Amino acid sequence: MTLVLKVSKKNGERARRTLINKGYFDNEHKPDSEKNCIYFPVTREFKTQLGTFEKRNLDKFKSRPSSLRELFMKVVPLNLIHDVRRSYDLIGDIAVIEIPDSLKKYEKVIAASLLKTNSKIKVVAKKPKRIEGEYRIRKVKILAGERRTTTEYRESDCLFRFDLNKTYFSQRLGNERLRLAKKVKGSEKILVMFSGVAPFGIVIAKKHPFAKVWNIELNPDAAKYAAKNIELNHLGSRVFSIKGDVKKEIPKLKEKFDRIIMVLPFHNEKFLKSA
Repeated sequence: MTLVLKVSKKNGERARRTLINKGYFDNEHKPDSEKNCIYFPVTREFKTQLGTFEKRNLDKFKSRPSSLRELFMKVVPLNLIHDVRRSYDLIGDIAVIEIPDSLKKYEKVIAASLLKTNSKIKVVAKKPKRIEGEYRIRKVKILAGERRTTTEYRESDCLFRFDLNKTYFSQRLGNERLRLAKKVKGSEKILVMFSGVAPFGIVIAKKHPFAKVWNIELNPDAAKYAAKNIELNHLGSRVFSIKGDVKKEIPKLKEKFDRIIMVLPFHNEKFLKSA
């Protein structure tokens, strides 16, 4: 038996909007109706003059929705459904979703709905509008699930740990990391500038057992996670994490590199002399 709010059909749309806005709508069950009444599944009782609460047998939604829009049609007013983004980023077990301003008041119920669709998702977070600070951090806001921003991410037989709110990481660069790794030959010495948590260096070293990689990163948190990731992937003898400014750290290495990678989306030309 499912807890429902019984309302008259003339108050149906008003009740639906109220339940969605307040986060009381139970989106695991299908609403039901008969004659002049509609039965909305709810998560708990609350004070309202819209109708009365009772228990009723309701059907569950049988299959996963085919798209985010189909999923959120249950919790977002129909006139706003076209504002829903078509996809989200899954970084480890954290789903990062973009919420436009028009849907801000529905962001928590949207996140709760997404959390229920995939057992691999443990956290749903809101994607920020901009990258902040010299470390290029995109600080996410947790909307549903576990209260953490740390995760583990697997890619190309490698394992990475990091904190989304302390380090920069883009899973969308996975193909680029693999493309560069395929270009490496034999026992190359490789320098990765602005290396973050060391995904480029680790993927390259995994694919090439005789290559050596030096990673330089200014962000102390990212450099710390890079060292942990090198250890996690058992590459400590060939991959190195250096915390510091590339302009100061490169001269200290006294190495001649076969390949240099700059993981920086802008102002690369300023560092060509250092490279």
